[in-house]
Amino acid sequence: MEQNLQNLFKQAMHQPGSRLSGDIFSLIEYKKAKIIKVKKFGYLGLSILSLSGSVFSIWGLIEQSTQLGFFKYLSLAFSDGGIIATYWKEYTLSLVDSLPVASLGMSLFLLFILFISIRGISYQFKNKILIA
Repeated sequence: MEQNLQNLFKQAMHQPGSRLSGDIFSLIEYKKAKIIKVKKFGYLGLSILSLSGSVFSIWGLIEQSTQLGFFKYLSLAFSDGGIIATYWKEYTLSLVDSLPVASLGMSLFLLFILFISIRGISYQFKNKILIA
């Protein structure tokens, strides 16, 4: 009986009649391309949102800076350096007090998100080129 099985296995040849390995490889490539496409559109949408938010945030930052007199305090440093050297503590406190911190923080955050999304888009296009 054992010898019959050995003869049977010797006579049987492995015939790759199916294209299983090719199908698996093409499915993997399809999934990779789909993930790259989703990431690319996600990063693109995030960059558009952060760019538009940055524009409005910077516009608000400039508007609030002029209302609080930040530019007037800043121009004082370039016009009369002797008075600034004498009263530097009061000057820096006045300058910091007139700085719109919330708008500045929001603008920097949105610009940071914009740069991250631009980097992500460039990586996705690089991966798309490498796959093609």
